[in-house]
Amino acid sequence: MKTYFAVVATSLALAFTAGATDFPKYETFLGYNFVRFNPDLNFGPSFNANGGSGQFVYNFSKWAGVAVEAGASTKGVLNGLDVDTTVAHLMAGPRFSFMRHSKIMPYGEVLFGGAYATSSMKISAIPVAAPPIVTNPTPISVRIQASNTGFAMMAGGGVDYKFSKHVAFRPFGADYYLTRMPTFANNGNDQNRNNWRLLAGFNFLFGER
Repeated sequence: MKTYFAVVATSLALAFTAGATDFPKYETFLGYNFVRFNPDLNFGPSFNANGGSGQFVYNFSKWAGVAVEAGASTKGVLNGLDVDTTVAHLMAGPRFSFMRHSKIMPYGEVLFGGAYATSSMKISAIPVAAPPIVTNPTPISVRIQASNTGFAMMAGGGVDYKFSKHVAFRPFGADYYLTRMPTFANNGNDQNRNNWRLLAGFNFLFGER
C-alpha cells in the first residue's frame, strides 16, 4: 500500500511539474495595426493611420516574458491634401500571459522606447516673373518635409486564440500609445500626444519549455 501511494504521489508531482513548465520559450507576432493619432490640435488635426508591427517575446516563465516590438503606420492624405505622414516605433518591456493551457489566452504588456515621425507635403505652383520676361506656364511641384524623434510608450493587452501548439490568431489587441515629441505650435517644446492602437494578426509559438 505504501508503494502504491508513493507511485501515485510521484506521478502527480511529475504531472504538476510538466504542466507548470509547459509554455513556449519564444513567441513571434506579425500583424496589422490601426492607429488613431492625436497630434497638437493647434497645429494639425487628429487622423487615422494603417500599418503593421512585429513582436518577439522571450518567456522567462509560464506567466512573464520580455517583448521587443517594431512597427510603423502611415497616412497618405490628410483633409484632402497630399500630406504623407509616417510614424515608426521601436519598444521593449514586460509582457504577461494568462490561461496558457486554454485555447483562449489573454495577455497584457507595457512597452517603452522611441518613435520617429516624418511628414511631407506636396506643393504645386506656377512660376511668375515681371514683364517683359516670359514666364513658363508649366506648374512645378516641390515636397517639403519635417521629421521628429521622441519618447514612446504602449500599455494594453489583448487575446490570442490557439489553433495549434505553434500557431495562434490574435483577433483583437488594444494599446494606449503615448508619444512625446517636439511640436511646431509650442516653440519646439516636447508635448505628450495620447494615441490609440488596435491590432490583429498571427502569433507563432516555439521552443516549448
